[in-house]
Amino acid sequence: MSPVSHPARLFFLLLATAALLWLPADGSGQTAASPQTAGSPQVAAPSQAAAPTSQTTDQAQAAAPVPQAVPGQDTSEPFPQGRSMVEVELDGTNLEFWVYKPETYVADGFVLLLHGASRAAEAYRDNSQGFADRYGRLVVVPLFDSERFPSRRYQFGGVFREDGSFADGEEWTFAYIPRIVDYIRDREGVPELPYILLGYSAGAQFVSRMAAFMDLDAERLVAMSPGSALFPVREMEYGLGFGGLPEEFSTDERIRRFLALPLTVAIGTHDVEEGQLPTGAAFDQGVHRYSRNLRWFNTAMDLAHQEGWEFNWRLVLSHGAGHDPPDMFFHPQMGNALFGHRLEP
Repeated sequence: MSPVSHPARLFFLLLATAALLWLPADGSGQTAASPQTAGSPQVAAPSQAAAPTSQTTDQAQAAAPVPQAVPGQDTSEPFPQGRSMVEVELDGTNLEFWVYKPETYVADGFVLLLHGASRAAEAYRDNSQGFADRYGRLVVVPLFDSERFPSRRYQFGGVFREDGSFADGEEWTFAYIPRIVDYIRDREGVPELPYILLGYSAGAQFVSRMAAFMDLDAERLVAMSPGSALFPVREMEYGLGFGGLPEEFSTDERIRRFLALPLTVAIGTHDVEEGQLPTGAAFDQGVHRYSRNLRWFNTAMDLAHQEGWEFNWRLVLSHGAGHDPPDMFFHPQMGNALFGHRLEP
């Protein structure tokens, strides 16, 4: 066999070195933004019956890694164009914000995107780039890590403490959302910058429950592909309904206001897998996500009709989409989920 020439050996050596440099730092064969299991069980209030067990993971595909902003960077200027990450302290709690600002952004508004149970905020930021570019919207994805924000504090908003007692409003994880919105508006220099609150999977569970507790000035709330949701009934315990809550949070007036909110329920027609679903009492809402979301919307619509209440929810079906963020984010119905209400008379 003929020996390899010196230039050729040098070429292969450089090629091998480059390949090693591109290996993921965790050696797992996945990027650092790949989904991680977040299996924190729900802690129910004493009055709660068999509460749903929260999903433990969701699929999220990370885009190619890019350099990130250095934590502690100057936050007095607007977010830079392109992808960035900044660490922000909000009332003593440090949160990472994974941000994408498209070239098409002209301060028309932003999307505050809440990730799923994988907690893969970077991957969600990267997967949002398509609709951010198309609609010229800034996208901000705060990371709610599973160590500090297990399912009790994330999907269920922290309204019940670990001992089952009802928490004060300032303890709720829901309370971070207005603070995050204020930070984004201050940084962009637009005090009333419009925004849409979009939650996917576990993040959509968060949105569905927060809507009943917090008064927000969001243009629209979008609950996309939740595994369980807050039904407007008192027969189901909190998490799934208004049962077991203090009276002031479960009145007819509270439920009426809930149904009047600008809320969009978005679900893929192929989101029918039974794995990763909240279980237990959550099966009272349906056998899979597609079933549960249809039943959630129809239960709310029927109640509003029966009571003569205002109903501002919308239902958006993404044909063929399963339980995967790119399936929904790149679907032709994504624009309808975010902005379709603007086209209605």
